[in-house]
Amino acid sequence: MRFVNAALVLVTLLACIGGYLQQKKRLATTRALPAAAARDRYEATERRRERVLMAVTGVLVAAALVALFLRMAA
Repeated sequence: MRFVNAALVLVTLLACIGGYLQQKKRLATTRALPAAAARDRYEATERRRERVLMAVTGVLVAAALVALFLRMAA
């Protein structure tokens, strides 16, 4: 069990570091753009994030419904 906990901590740490580096690159790219282009890029990124979050939420809801159905069927 300690191995699983250590693996989860390591994966979480790597995800946080990756997110930080990705955000740092994104900000550098945005600062290099003119204001209108930076705004357009930001808005496009936000739309993409919203779509991804909706998809993830949909998958989680579907998985929860399947689990509930299987629990009731057993």
